[in-house]
Amino acid sequence: MTVLNKIWGIALLAFTLILSAPHTSIAQQEGEYISDQEFYDELQPYGTWIYDPQYGNVWIPDVEEDFRPYATRGYWAMTSYGNTWVSDYPWGWATFHYGRWHFDNYYGWEWVPGNEWAPAWVSWRNGGGYYGWAPMEPGISIDESYSDNYSVPDNYWVFAPYAYINYTNVYNYYVPYYRTRTIIRNTNWLRNRYNYNNRVYNAGPRREEIQRYSHRPVRVYNINNVNRPSRITVNNNNINIYRPAVRQNTNARPARVVDGNAYKQQNPTQRIGGRDRSRGTVYNAANAARLAQAAKASTPDTRVVRVNRNDDRANVQPSRPGAITPGNANQPGRTNRPAVTGDAQQQQRDIDKQQGAVRQQQMRERRENVNQQQTEQQRQQAEQQRAQQQQVRQQQLEQQKQQREQNPQQPTRPQRASRPAVTDDGQAQQRQRVLEQQEQQRQQQAEQKQQQAQQVRQQQEQAREQQRQQQVEQRRQQVSQQQEQAREQQRQQQAEQKQQQAQQVRQQQEQAREQQRQQQAEQHRQQVSQQQEQAREQQRQQQAEQQRQQARQQQEQQQQAREQQRQQHAEQQRQQQEQQRQQKQAEPSHRPTRP
Repeated sequence: MTVLNKIWGIALLAFTLILSAPHTSIAQQEGEYISDQEFYDELQPYGTWIYDPQYGNVWIPDVEEDFRPYATRGYWAMTSYGNTWVSDYPWGWATFHYGRWHFDNYYGWEWVPGNEWAPAWVSWRNGGGYYGWAPMEPGISIDESYSDNYSVPDNYWVFAPYAYINYTNVYNYYVPYYRTRTIIRNTNWLRNRYNYNNRVYNAGPRREEIQRYSHRPVRVYNINNVNRPSRITVNNNNINIYRPAVRQNTNARPARVVDGNAYKQQNPTQRIGGRDRSRGTVYNAANAARLAQAAKASTPDTRVVRVNRNDDRANVQPSRPGAITPGNANQPGRTNRPAVTGDAQQQQRDIDKQQGAVRQQQMRERRENVNQQQTEQQRQQAEQQRAQQQQVRQQQLEQQKQQREQNPQQPTRPQRASRPAVTDDGQAQQRQRVLEQQEQQRQQQAEQKQQQAQQVRQQQEQAREQQRQQQVEQRRQQVSQQQEQAREQQRQQQAEQKQQQAQQVRQQQEQAREQQRQQQAEQHRQQVSQQQEQAREQQRQQQAEQQRQQARQQQEQQQQAREQQRQQHAEQQRQQQEQQRQQKQAEPSHRPTRP
């Protein structure tokens, strides 16, 4: 019966592979085509499109003040493509897997659209116990990114210890920016590549290396394609991500785009991005809000903002097979994915914006609390130092008073004159005593100064230790708060996912092809479940067989031990008998001879 079950499971597996292989190929390469217009439309609610003379239309996100691409609100997960960036942003499916990032001294981090998907467009370094990664500049190929002629700015790099590279909270272990330059000098390029379908990807650290350094297994996730733009989600062993093939269309353009040079000339002091020696790159959220307000105003300044109306973009043709055509739809150029109402999209975007605003407010409150605590600590330290200095001065006055009492001063000249004259020897002795007293006073003062300096150093060391402990406690509290917020966000995301899944189920019930795909998915799930059950049964049998073999080995070892014990006992008896025999033979020679 077991053999028949195995044969049946293998047959089901083969049938599943035959059904699923063509579908996967189509989904990844032929069935999900979009144009550049989808980038412009989907990212418009989450940022501002800027026209850059060098790169064309680029996108400025509405993000937190400490935003850095491939560093903020995300983590690295191992997939068949290598290390894949899993972003928590609703627009992360596009900006971290297509196109490149570039840092502008006025606008800060800006995303340049691209047409090729990758697990992440970054360069890698390793060495000295750290992995490092940095966004690749626009126009740089993978081969050029490892060339000595390609110079990556220091503020692009992010470094983390080997052991934490695949942690979901890897952001808690990032190396401070002021150490980046030193680490760069002690690291080398990491040239691990993955070839798939005539394409090369930067895979990053290998799974075996990470397992060796972290001392724990590294899970390899599957890439699961979804059919609409959405936040990247992870469930079970799958990373669900929207990753269609993109075909360039010269007629695609944003609904509104800001002239970068014109806005900069009008607002020279409202810089959004900047560089900082301690933090690397900085982001001014207030100036970014002004830019977004200027772009989205009901009556924009036409000298700065260019409005592209729907008629101007009517020539954008759909590039996906079976997509909606201009003759039967109101939105030309959009993909043929399941219909989602505009209200639902707007609600989701409003929710994402509200969550982002709440997170920014929480971050500002945390920074204000930290600043207040640091100010209070500095004030307390200053008060302690003043109290210590006052105490030291009181101690000095008390010691001087005791010295005056122990060593009274010499009488005044009139009193000296009233005394009988003293001899020269008496004057010399008196001067010697005065000198000795002065020397003792100097020594005592020197000792007091040393003691005071030592006390001050001890107090400063105690203050620094208290400050370090308080900072550690603050960091621990911040991490705890961030973890709690992450769990809350995850619960909210799960609730949103359930709602979206319910809506998708209703839509799929109206389409015959969707029903067919659901049936295939259910069959695949059942087959996988059966295969897993068979694998577990085989594992249990193997474990039982191993236990039986171990029991037999233990019995054999016990028998060998008993046999060795018997042999040792027999050898001991033989030796004892031999000794007794030798003693008997030796007894007659020692007997006294009779007379």
